[in-house]
Amino acid sequence: MTSETGPRLSGFRGVVLTVRFLTELMLLGGLALAGTQLGGGPALAIVDAVLLPVAAAALWGLFVAPRARRRLPEPARFLLEFALFAVTGVVLVLLGRPVTGIVVAVAGIGIAALTRVVAKDG
Repeated sequence: MTSETGPRLSGFRGVVLTVRFLTELMLLGGLALAGTQLGGGPALAIVDAVLLPVAAAALWGLFVAPRARRRLPEPARFLLEFALFAVTGVVLVLLGRPVTGIVVAVAGIGIAALTRVVAKDG
């Protein structure tokens, strides 16, 4: 017996969707890292490190995720993804983490665009 709930991830499409998931994790990690450097003290840094990724995850869950009840149509969904990755990248660059910021922004935006080509409903 199998309990599969969706299509199997195989081939190039599977690789792209797996990398997409990893870029989503990079986004949340980048925001947590930024949050630790934004706070005006240890307590505020911890709050920022938790709230920034939670806010991004809430936006993603509400408007971007494949099963979101209020999923945005294209191109609005892509623009929201673009904004999340770009803002995270810029904030990281401004906080003195240029390589991390550029990687998060370029990889996230690139995979978001590639997903539209390879995995039509990604």
